[in-house]
Amino acid sequence: MKKTQISVKTAFNMNNKIKHIVATLLADAKILTQGEVAEFISQFPFNFPKSYIDLIRFINGGEGEIGKDSWVCLFPLAELAERNNNYKFLMEEIPNYFLIGKDAADTGYAFHKIDWTFHSFGLMSNFKTDSIDFVGHDFYDFFETLYNYRFKN
Repeated sequence: MKKTQISVKTAFNMNNKIKHIVATLLADAKILTQGEVAEFISQFPFNFPKSYIDLIRFINGGEGEIGKDSWVCLFPLAELAERNNNYKFLMEEIPNYFLIGKDAADTGYAFHKIDWTFHSFGLMSNFKTDSIDFVGHDFYDFFETLYNYRFKN
């Protein structure tokens, strides 16, 4: 895939608040064309949330601090199938979710394949006792939630 560098100053379909929140991810971002993104996601038997597609084509994976107490590692599009396969037994327990990233420890981030909301959960979870937490109605809410999160002892 042809990749081009993009700067935070580049104007695209993202408001200034989100640009600020994801600035660390944009620093090394590789922009993909809409066609490249469409070709890649067409291999999956479900639709991806529009907000995810709109933003991931400008980030295409990345890792960095989001706000004061959050870290995110978003998987590049080319690695999504492999990463979900790596967590196959976990993801089989929650088949309506698709893993898109993780934090610096053991929290996974996923979108719900039917309602396209974004969630977090432990990557070592037992879903009979552990929860899946709502993180946002769309990919932008997801980032705002991470940005506003404050660790409490």
